[in-house]
Amino acid sequence: MFITIKHGDNQQFLANINCSFLLLMHYIRDKAGLEKTEPIDLCEENGTLKLLFLVKFPEDSASKFLTPRGTYYICRVERGAPGTKHENGYRAFHPVFKHPPVDLIDSLRNQCDFLERSRLKMLRSQDGKKPPTMEALLSSMAGQVVGKSTGKAGVSATSGTDEDGSPRKLTGAAKARMEASRKEKHR
Repeated sequence: MFITIKHGDNQQFLANINCSFLLLMHYIRDKAGLEKTEPIDLCEENGTLKLLFLVKFPEDSASKFLTPRGTYYICRVERGAPGTKHENGYRAFHPVFKHPPVDLIDSLRNQCDFLERSRLKMLRSQDGKKPPTMEALLSSMAGQVVGKSTGKAGVSATSGTDEDGSPRKLTGAAKARMEASRKEKHR
């Protein structure tokens, strides 16, 4: 399963998505000549961001986030200046493409504005509570991309916690059901 990545002056290359997300991102940065620590994302040809910089488990398969045979543009993620109150904010998404279409730029600008407004709204709603991490904020906003099932066994976000948010202890019967379910999945 391959995808096409477009960048630079109308350059493109193929990338295999049957690998970990982390490996794919290193490959993309290397092929495009970007710094290894530079925050990047991919967007579809219509400008829809994949929000890959929010992925919580980099060992997950890249095929979980990207469509085989799809075409994607590389985008730089511009955040606020470190050490300022805006360091977690979104300033812009810049396509790493010499002459990007105007509608692509408009779409990226609109998504950036939406993400920043949502981030600020969520921060205001915290009202004196401990501010959540940036990943927690955006994963709740971008549940369709980041919130997909990770395939990992564990306590679910709603049914596996008490009212105070601490994990519940499983009874013997619940443990047996969970074990049987796990075995059934691996058949």
